[in-house]
Amino acid sequence: MEAEILKLLIKLLLIILLIIFGSIAYTMIYRKWRTRRLKIIENTFASICSLYLYPKPNEKPDLIGIQRELKSVGIVPSKPRNVQYLIDLMIRTQRSILGVNYLKLKTLFTQIPPYGASASKLNNKRWYIKARGIREIYEMDQSQYTRDLIKLRNNDNIYVRREAQIGIVIFLGWKRLRFLPYLKRQMTLWQQIKIVEKLNDLYPVPDLKHLRRAYNSDRPYANELIMRIIRKFNLTEDIAYIIQFIDNAKFETREAAIYCISSFSLSPEQIEEIKEKFYNISNTEQQLMLLKYIQRISMEIDLPFYKDLLYNGNDIIKLSSADILWNNGFKEEVQEYHYHQYTQKADSESISV
Repeated sequence: MEAEILKLLIKLLLIILLIIFGSIAYTMIYRKWRTRRLKIIENTFASICSLYLYPKPNEKPDLIGIQRELKSVGIVPSKPRNVQYLIDLMIRTQRSILGVNYLKLKTLFTQIPPYGASASKLNNKRWYIKARGIREIYEMDQSQYTRDLIKLRNNDNIYVRREAQIGIVIFLGWKRLRFLPYLKRQMTLWQQIKIVEKLNDLYPVPDLKHLRRAYNSDRPYANELIMRIIRKFNLTEDIAYIIQFIDNAKFETREAAIYCISSFSLSPEQIEEIKEKFYNISNTEQQLMLLKYIQRISMEIDLPFYKDLLYNGNDIIKLSSADILWNNGFKEEVQEYHYHQYTQKADSESISV
């Protein structure tokens, strides 16, 4: 009985091993075949791209012939993986060329079998496919789909609306800012930074008309984005916009304001305004950041301001104020404060006794 069970176990083990080795063999053969097919697609695209971008004298590109050639290597709707591989090839190629050839490749993208493949992804229920479609559209500069991206700017999925908002910036530039008041969902820090970078890369000359129209927005993320734009483009005439948010009730907005204002030198009047707002900030770390900034940009040490902080601030602010005064030649004021603290403590102990 035991021998029969042992034989059965051995047979099962052999069957399992055969299945495993068969799967490995199939995977290796398929990968080798797939790599060869992708290489054929890649070589075909390289040949087509070369003839399309650099045609022979008095010879026009044969788009119908190009379509037939791509179909012959498997670029057909029934094989979406092949189509996706070709799209990825085109995007990689597009990133490496400029000028007339950039425009030619943009046109080619609309004329070959992947035509509409990226746009069709916008209707897909899966968010990652939708987001990929948006990215492909703006990577290939397909501005004819701008309206479709605008419809997705408030999508429930953060990645879809992020890609849509980046695409809108790429296609509309500074005009995109007019949509800020109509965004219904929070814009993350990553989104803000990406939008500022795209504006700087593609539209380096700021359009103040469209920017200042967005100043009336009451959305915190819009305020933070505008402050980052002012900082990135060094718009010194708009510093007042940042200053108004230094003591904002929202932590993230204050953080953005303090970060952005630190890139500018201020007038004496603006420094005084910031000092007044300093007392309204509830977070000690943000107070410390602002205190260091005030000390750095001030031409002279404001002794009354620092003495007030020395006597009335919390322990961390007192220590920082004492450090600033001491290092700027006001050692007597710091010593006087310590003497005051000592006598105050002694008086309180004598009263308790």
